[in-house]
Amino acid sequence: MTASTIMERLKSETAHYHRQVEQNDYAKAIMNQTVSLEEYKEYLEKFYGFLKPLEEHALQQPFWENTGLDYGIRGKAILLENDLRNLGSSDDDIKQLPRCEELPDISSPGRLFGYLYVIEGSTNGGQIITKRLSQFLPIEAGRGLEYFNAYGSETRTRWAEFMAQLVQFAHSEEEQDVMVHTASETFRLLDQWINTK
Repeated sequence: MTASTIMERLKSETAHYHRQVEQNDYAKAIMNQTVSLEEYKEYLEKFYGFLKPLEEHALQQPFWENTGLDYGIRGKAILLENDLRNLGSSDDDIKQLPRCEELPDISSPGRLFGYLYVIEGSTNGGQIITKRLSQFLPIEAGRGLEYFNAYGSETRTRWAEFMAQLVQFAHSEEEQDVMVHTASETFRLLDQWINTK
């Protein structure tokens, strides 16, 4: 089982869902530079409502220690909290944000890596979003843009490290199937959550 096989499968078999999630109103408004600061904040709140419960769940998994993942590096909820504080939210405001209840199953290493493929992969696109947003909103990389600029100049390195870790758990076709299914479900459920008014 080669590393390129699972990477190709993840990319090609989730492509439809990936495109779909990039078509939400917030993403389109960012790309055409019409998103307001309040709408941008709403978008971050949506991501927080999806990521926070999943991160909490991931850390409770008995296999977490064996994944090789460092939550200090891969955790994104704290970046969203920092951004929301920079945009005027209090800690109480953040605690009371709605949380998504229909979440992908991350109860095995393969499922967890399928979910993280989506979240870690989004840091690549985050570079484009960071550049675009900083052109027309009063925010910058260290203030209000921490989530989308999660790794900054380290983005490619962090992505390569993550994919190397993922490949270690893609040792059978069955595990690959699980990863691809969970990645697709993550895209689908995230899209559904973002589009929930």
